[in-house]
Amino acid sequence: MSQKAQTASDIQSESKIVWLKNIDAIPYVREHFDTCCTRRKGKVKYQDHEIIGYAELEDNAPNTGRSGCFARRIFWLAKHDRFYEPDGTYREGCPMEAIDPLTVFPKVLGQKTARAWNGTLPQNVD
Repeated sequence: MSQKAQTASDIQSESKIVWLKNIDAIPYVREHFDTCCTRRKGKVKYQDHEIIGYAELEDNAPNTGRSGCFARRIFWLAKHDRFYEPDGTYREGCPMEAIDPLTVFPKVLGQKTARAWNGTLPQNVD
């Protein structure tokens, strides 16, 4: 399972979010907070999943304490996500690590929304 960025300090060195697909049609993306990216900018990989977008960092972004490792958000989809299977597992609801891509900005934590949930968002969902 992916780990999301937890606090604003996790993403304070972001300079921009790069989207590889039109996010207007995508109700949610999964977020992975990768703490061992080998560069601050450019494309990233996350296992064999389809990358929908990623964060780029400021030129002076610090490493994570490990030489040559930087923390970046990666946004991705699995083949069984609602975007690909509207009547599948996530017909309603969304994965724990999912957020609405329309709420994602540099240095701003993404949010679950009714759009991402595909219905009324339960009160206990973060």
